Amino acid sequence: MIKQGAVRIDGERIEDSTLQIKAGSKHVYQVGKRRFAEVVVG
Repeated sequence: MIKQGAVRIDGERIEDSTLQIKAGSKHVYQVGKRRFAEVVVG
């Protein structure tokens, strides 16, 4: 899905499949048009 450009974090398209998210952060993830999730990494 990342290669197809269908993944966004906080509205920004993600192109790097090796992206690492820092602990203690809170983001809204979107995959496709209709799937959203708010995730807290702890």
